[in-house]
Amino acid sequence: MKDYVQVYRNLNKKESSQLGNGIDPKAVGDQPVYSVRGDDGLVKTHLCHFVLHDCVFRVGKKGNQRVRDEKRKNVHAYIQGRECYNKEEERWEYIGPDCNYVNDPNTVTVRYDPYENDTFIREDTGESLTKAKVVIFGCGKMGREVKALL
Repeated sequence: MKDYVQVYRNLNKKESSQLGNGIDPKAVGDQPVYSVRGDDGLVKTHLCHFVLHDCVFRVGKKGNQRVRDEKRKNVHAYIQGRECYNKEEERWEYIGPDCNYVNDPNTVTVRYDPYENDTFIREDTGESLTKAKVVIFGCGKMGREVKALL
């Protein structure tokens, strides 16, 4: 869809969001890195913290089965949504002090494990997820969680 991006966890890249601040990366640990793929199918950027709106959770059934058969992960699951990048100010919206979504009581932690699940699930109830109003990447415990406002 036009102006929508697909986001997936990049297992080959690891970054620390604290690097350069005089903090030892071994103390804070590596942050998960997410690849952002545009509607042209090319990866636009890699980020640790950002927000998407109007999201759909997608899992390719054949890719999921291939992971289980080969015991090796591949890109077959992603979250599709609208970017919150402000081109005029050249910055991401709703990140840092402006991000109040994480404190919303309707926000749930999202996870996907191809060995255990066929879909993205709510961590608290195990219920399947297909859509969310907002998805926040890189929040929660040490910036390692993905949360959704349903």
